[in-house]
Amino acid sequence: MARKRRFLILGLVAFFAIGLALVWPAGVAPAAGLKKMKVIVIDPGHGGLDSGAKGKFGSLEKDITLAVSLKLSFLIEQNLAFRVMLTRDKDIDMSLENRSAVANNNDAVLFISVHTNGSFRNKAQGAETYFMNLNATDEETRKLAYMENSAVELEKRIAEDNKDDVKMILWDMAQAAYIKQSGQLAEIIQQELNQLLGIENRGIKQAPFKVLTGVACPAVLVEIAFISNPQEEQKLANEEFQKSVAQAIYSGLVRYIKIYGQS
Repeated sequence: MARKRRFLILGLVAFFAIGLALVWPAGVAPAAGLKKMKVIVIDPGHGGLDSGAKGKFGSLEKDITLAVSLKLSFLIEQNLAFRVMLTRDKDIDMSLENRSAVANNNDAVLFISVHTNGSFRNKAQGAETYFMNLNATDEETRKLAYMENSAVELEKRIAEDNKDDVKMILWDMAQAAYIKQSGQLAEIIQQELNQLLGIENRGIKQAPFKVLTGVACPAVLVEIAFISNPQEEQKLANEEFQKSVAQAIYSGLVRYIKIYGQS
């Protein structure tokens, strides 16, 4: 009986070895092939106790950003030779530091943080795409960055982290090396979103978003529409519109990769 079991096990091992030889190219181990898959990190803004902005009809930013991010992730993995990692795939709390850590720990080549916009002017409309700069483009942009940086989870950080100047300097240097590429990625995504929404170009902007500061790769933050505008809130809650937004961001990624490569 033991002898038969041994032969059965050897037979199964041989079967799987032949199967792998047919699937994987000669000279390339499966682990090596997986390791070569470059990573794009998609960051659904907010989550958990931090709901983000809230619309007049009760829509929550955290729900919309997750829905769009999941659709964007599907498009990328179905059509491009990249592995997608989401900073969250459900409604959970996620610190800004941990979001950037997902990118850095997995050697991400691109980082896209998805948000919905808010304004005291309920007629404000359209999409805006941001990339990292310690100086905000204008006062409204500075206020937006302050609101995004003041998420609930930041209040839980211990004092030592808040005073770790060395860490912040290193983070600033990490993203500074990618400002040009980040600006190019932001410009292309903004163009695609403008075409989708069919409105006047709001332009790309720069702001000190903490979620972008620590990322060591080209990184952008996309405010896909104004949840504070009742008309745009209704669009944001519509699944077809969410798919269109995901498609627009995806199209921007494809254009960026074709022009600037995958590294």
